[in-house]
Parts: sequence; C-alpha cells; structure tokens
Amino acid sequence: MNTNPTAMDPITLEVVRNKLEGIANEMQMTLLHSAFSPIVKEGMDCSASLFTADAQTIAQATAIPIHLATMIPALKAVIAKYPIGAMSPGDVYILNDPYCGGTHLPDITLFVPVFAEGRTVAFSVATVHHQDVGGMAPGSIPTNATEIYQEGLRIPPLRYIAAGKTDETLEALLRYNIRLSDTFMGDLHAQLAACTVGARRLGELCAVYGADTVTRIFELLLDRSEAMTRAALRRLPEGVYRYVDFLDNDGVDLDRRVRIEVTATVRRTSRRAPAGSACAGSASG
Repeated sequence: MNTNPTAMDPITLEVVRNKLEGIANEMQMTLLHSAFSPIVKEGMDCSASLFTADAQTIAQATAIPIHLATMIPALKAVIAKYPIGAMSPGDVYILNDPYCGGTHLPDITLFVPVFAEGRTVAFSVATVHHQDVGGMAPGSIPTNATEIYQEGLRIPPLRYIAAGKTDETLEALLRYNIRLSDTFMGDLHAQLAACTVGARRLGELCAVYGADTVTRIFELLLDRSEAMTRAALRRLPEGVYRYVDFLDNDGVDLDRRVRIEVTATVRRTSRRAPAGSACAGSASG
C-alpha cells in the first residue's frame, strides 16, 4: 500500500473514490431506515454528503440535488461562525435559515466535523425535510405566507452538540415550537446517526491510509472533477442558449402564471491557458 501523500497510484485513488461514494450512500440508507416520518421513509426527502475541511463536496449520495447544492454555502456559514480550529470531536452543528445557505425552513441540515490524527479532515453532512418546523400552518410552508416568520422556526448556524454534550436549551426550544415534536426529534436523531456513520467510516479510512494520504486523494479527485467539467464545457458549441418555462401560479394568485426565462452564453476566451491546464477555453453565462 502506497502511503506517500505526494505520489498516488491510480488503483488506490479509484478504490478510495468508490469507498467515499459508498460512505455517502450508506449515510443515505441510514437516514431512510432510521427516520420516523413518512416524508423521509417513503418520500425520501433527505440527502447525505461528505465534504473536505474547506467545504468542498467530495462525495454525494444519490439524493436530492437542491439539498446537495445548498449544503455548500450552508457549511461555509457554519465554518464562518465556528472556525475549524475551535471545533472538537463530538461537535454537531445545525442550520436551516435560507439566508445562511439553507433552502426552505423544513430542510434542516446537520454538520459533523471528522477528526483524524488530531485535526479536522472532513465533514459529514445530512439534510432532512421535516414534516413541521412551526409557523402559521401545519407543514410550515404555507403558500399564502407573506413573510418568513410565518413559515416556521429559523435556525442560524448553531452548535447543537458540543464535544458530545447536547445543548438541552436548544433542543427544548425546538420541541416547543414544532407541532410533531416526537417525530421531529426522531428524524433529527436519524440525521445524527447518518452523520455519525459517515464520520466513523471516514475515520476508518484515515486509519488505513493515513490522514495525509486521504486528504491528498480529496485534492486529486477535485482536480480531476474540475478537468472533466472543463472538458465537457469545451465540447459545447459557442452561442446563446435560451429556455422558457412557466410556473402554474405564484401560490397566491392561482390564475397568474409565472414566466421563467434563462439565457446562457457559451464563449471561448481569447486568453491562452497556461501550459498543462485542463482547459484552453471557458464558458460564461
């Protein structure tokens, strides 16, 4: 086994890549199997993912795209408030505020820092759409709401568990503002179980290969992903691409259709890419 972080054989790289995907999907299955609510167990409205210590996606479960995308700014909001150096093993962070990277309020995300060899090497993250988070109507996303305060309880980036000790005040506050509090806590604990599985599996991976090797593999996989994305963009013909669609209504005026139009421009830059660059052009939109 090659444990030199500066040189990586392709077999080790591919084995670890598949392992990372397997961990993310194991997290997802943990969520589905241990959740309480039908919106998770049957609707599968949940997602799991692994991130590098600087909040870059490294592996995703086969799950909800909008969850997986918004985990990125949500994790960055957590790190901005709680710097990596101040985190401890056993910490768990929580967030649902759309103004801090969340989606709508029922989507609550948990973040667990993964430690190996005395430092944070990654994050294990899970999002669940909870059946209720308070607000003016059951379900917490009434279409006739005119302000976010009517939709439910907003949770900024907070430390839910500190070094293994749950913040009982925060937990009580959540329970008292949510209609289905037992179901809510069951789903939240399912998220915690999923993140714990992800953190444990990553820890095992670091124990086998070493934390330096695993984090080096993260870098190589991200570089390869960027190269593949740039290559795909290069294959797009230059031009302007437009698409128009309509929402049935805006949720208030049921007879008012809402037009959505997107325009993307693909254009090669005149700047010559550096030698060895993965892409000799770019796409702008």
